Amino acid sequence: MASESDMNAMVSTLVSLFAHTVAPDATTRTHAEQGLKQAETHDGVCQAMMRIVMGQEADAGVKKSAAIYFKNRVLKGWRDADSVLAETVLVGPMDRIFIKAHIVNAIIAVQQDLSVFFISALERVLQKDYKNWPEFLPSVIALLDPKNPPATIYGGLNALHALTKSLWHANDPLPQFNDIIATSFGGLHAIAVTLCPESSPEAAAMLRMIVKIYLKSMSRELPPALQQSSSLVPWGTLFVNIIEKDLSFVNEKFPNEEEREKQQWWKVKKWAFRCLHMYLMRYCGRREEKEYAEFAGVFIQHFAPGIATAYLNQVNKCIQGAWTTRHVRQQLSTFLADCVKYKATWAVMKPHVGPLLTQYVFPQLCFSNEDAQLWEEDGVEYVQRKMGDYSYEERVNPVEAAEYLLHAMVSKRFSQVFQDVMQFIMQVLQSTQDATANEAAARKKSGAIRMIIGISDLVMDEKKSPVHNQMEVFFAQHIFPEFKSPFGYMRAQSYEALLMFDGLNFSEEHQKIIFESVLAGIQDSELPVKVWAAQTISLIIEYKAIAEAMKPFVPNLMQTLLALTSEIDMDTLTTGMENLAAYFPHELAPFAVQLCTQMRDSFVSIVRDLSAAGEDDFEKTLSPLETAAGILKAICSLISAVENAPVILVELDTLLAPVIIEVFKNDFSDLVTECLDVIDTLVSCTKTVSALDWQVWAELYGAFNRGVIIFVEDIIGSVDNYIRFGRNYILANPSIGLEMVEMVKKILTPENQEIEDDDRSYGCMIAESLMLNLRGHIDPFIPTFVALALNFLKQEQDLQNILKVHLLEMIINCLYHSPLATLQYLEQSNATSTFFYIWFKELESFSRVHDKKLSILALTAVLSLPVGTIPSLQGHIGTLLQNLMKLFQEYPGALETRNEYLKQIQRDDDDEDEDENDQTASEEIKEADGDASDDDDDYSKFLSQHKGGDYDYNDFGDMGLEEDPYFETPLDTVDPYIEFARFLKQCPPDHVLMTSLNVEQQSFLQTVVATAETNQRKLEEEAIAAAQKQLQQ
Repeated sequence: MASESDMNAMVSTLVSLFAHTVAPDATTRTHAEQGLKQAETHDGVCQAMMRIVMGQEADAGVKKSAAIYFKNRVLKGWRDADSVLAETVLVGPMDRIFIKAHIVNAIIAVQQDLSVFFISALERVLQKDYKNWPEFLPSVIALLDPKNPPATIYGGLNALHALTKSLWHANDPLPQFNDIIATSFGGLHAIAVTLCPESSPEAAAMLRMIVKIYLKSMSRELPPALQQSSSLVPWGTLFVNIIEKDLSFVNEKFPNEEEREKQQWWKVKKWAFRCLHMYLMRYCGRREEKEYAEFAGVFIQHFAPGIATAYLNQVNKCIQGAWTTRHVRQQLSTFLADCVKYKATWAVMKPHVGPLLTQYVFPQLCFSNEDAQLWEEDGVEYVQRKMGDYSYEERVNPVEAAEYLLHAMVSKRFSQVFQDVMQFIMQVLQSTQDATANEAAARKKSGAIRMIIGISDLVMDEKKSPVHNQMEVFFAQHIFPEFKSPFGYMRAQSYEALLMFDGLNFSEEHQKIIFESVLAGIQDSELPVKVWAAQTISLIIEYKAIAEAMKPFVPNLMQTLLALTSEIDMDTLTTGMENLAAYFPHELAPFAVQLCTQMRDSFVSIVRDLSAAGEDDFEKTLSPLETAAGILKAICSLISAVENAPVILVELDTLLAPVIIEVFKNDFSDLVTECLDVIDTLVSCTKTVSALDWQVWAELYGAFNRGVIIFVEDIIGSVDNYIRFGRNYILANPSIGLEMVEMVKKILTPENQEIEDDDRSYGCMIAESLMLNLRGHIDPFIPTFVALALNFLKQEQDLQNILKVHLLEMIINCLYHSPLATLQYLEQSNATSTFFYIWFKELESFSRVHDKKLSILALTAVLSLPVGTIPSLQGHIGTLLQNLMKLFQEYPGALETRNEYLKQIQRDDDDEDEDENDQTASEEIKEADGDASDDDDDYSKFLSQHKGGDYDYNDFGDMGLEEDPYFETPLDTVDPYIEFARFLKQCPPDHVLMTSLNVEQQSFLQTVVATAETNQRKLEEEAIAAAQKQLQQ
């Protein structure tokens, strides 16, 4: 342990170093940073930094620097010794003891701007070491004694909140949460009850922390103790009391609305709303699960109606003019929307539907003063706010929440609400006939149109909606006139209405109006109008008359979309660019290089901005990343549009490859997939790998080894293309092939924990591509591939079925490529019998045409070897033949299944629409005043459908070995019948296969030979026909 004098010296040294890190001289700063790096190696440095922050000697700047450095030191160095890289410097044992003993007191002692760093460090310590810190929870609970000073209690609350946050990431946190609830929640509730009537910001800060502790404790699962009425009643009452608390005293003190939003008491309300919504949204939504069934039933019947009443009271205050935060308005709307589906809460809401729709929802949907100010001051931000996509947790948009409430009431209670809503909308529209001249009328009309946009899917429902066939007339009367409105927001909204009613079949006369209006809108003087008009391009292409008229304008439209995309810094319009490239390849081909150059320059500009911003600010980087990715997708479409122009393709390759090289060099992991798509498209179109593309490979391989490529799936298509189309280059440059083999080894090394089990299959796929495309040149690596696969197959019972099949096929490919070398290695490993046993046991999983063909060819290769070569197989020729016959018998069925699958892809599939119609019909039957259809993710689903976001986190089917229409290998041109018949012809008469066949087997082999002869004649006829066609050309 360091002496007091040594510690004082270390403190003094660190104070000097921290002071010098902000010195004007760069050399001084560098030396100070190096000194701090060196200090990290001393056990006691964390203690010294804590003393600096808690002491009185250092100035505020040095204290803050020390606090930040301390936090980072703990985050990086508080790890288990066996789970870190060699260069990682762990927090020493003396520092660990000191931190545990003093960090909570430090949180209490220092100012809040410094305590946040100690709290962050505490979370890390608890996350890694709570199981070894049994005295932590009792010591924190002792701080919550009401007799303690408020600062001490607040420090204890921060520490307890840090514990709940750290446990949220644990594998099984329920036992620890149960312990926290049993030992502290009674005291927390008592403190909260005393704080609720208070008015000071300090009381609000403490109450807010208590509510956040409760919310974090129920965020992963709802602990049994919190499901009991004995807990729900007091805590639910507390949350309702909080949301009903009159905060006029806060509003009076802070006239500025932005300042009000930041005040602690309003933040307390936000967290209380979230707790109540968590009960309903997450756990009542899971009422079919056994562990929540009883809770959901009790909560919906006995608690939710009372809470809904409290919410309606708050809505009524809003209607009467009371001010409330955006957070609160959003929570009011989303909770009530989720109440619509339940019989008990709908009974409470039903009498209030009229005011809810006309006095609460409708005013929020009208174009507001806030909207007008943003429109005038910053058109780009206006577009980003209105079109931006955020996760549910981050989204604060009360207008969207009001739309969600509207949609929920109409969709869940269609027969009771739809007609009233449509009647109200028409009344507003009739009363705003002068909307083109009167701004007040225009704003009211904007709200009515916003309402019908919000329920567009329900309006167009052919089975339920009585007005779906009247909407073209509706557009002609109420939407088309707004294309020429003097108010920009009305022009923009008219294009948005087109987008949301994309199923309408307009007459050619109306199509002409739409096309002319879109062309005018794209040239509008106001940016938001341009963007919404441009967004309709993907829609109007679908109209034949418009598509034909659009052809002369396509190059200019593409340039406009590109310019707008750069201006708004979003990917909103990239789909339009993709569609233009896909629909109008001939019109764009002459401009491909010019357009691609512009796209490339836009992409480079975004990437440079991202480099300057760094990757730490998720909010700032998400939208530019999406925009950059969208531009790359549009480039892919443009490349495909000029597939038959090799000269242009070479130019595009020259333009794009250097940019992609830089992306890999700078480790932009978020753009890897789209960059590889560009290279894949170029290589697939040119059927060659250029010298520049091989430079891309070098950077791709480097990025893979640096761990930049997070998902191996992202690279598998590219690697396969490099092997298929770069075969000759690989053979001439063996180091490339060696790199690919090393990639396989890294993916299939069990000790490599960076690779997820789901990604191991891709290593097998790369090995397969190497063996099939470089046939005859991979012999030195056959033992490596077999060994890698056997290493996993030793525990085949623990393997996922898909990985097991891929591992087996890796060895089967080895058998097909080098049967003798493969069998010899299996013999040396005493694994021959085990491998064949697993293979034949899993044969039902070899369902694709490729799987069966490969197995047939591999077995044929094995049977073609001299019988004495592999002694252990001599007694099992019958088994090999039996499984070979089974594969041949199943092969025609697999071919038929694949052909049907390919036909199905080519057909227009209306099943989804029929399913939706069936669902809405069943909802109508179920509705009445009982429970409506239940969806525990209604809000996310609504945002996905109406805001263009992608929130369907459950749309991931189980990955399976299914036919892939884009899966190509050299085996595609190999006929297994012909190959086996060729083997039989070369088979000597005394071969064991020829002497041990029974009558049934002989008959079957004759059938295989007959099929082979038929297939051979077809191939010859096709070759003759192709030659004749070539001569005619």
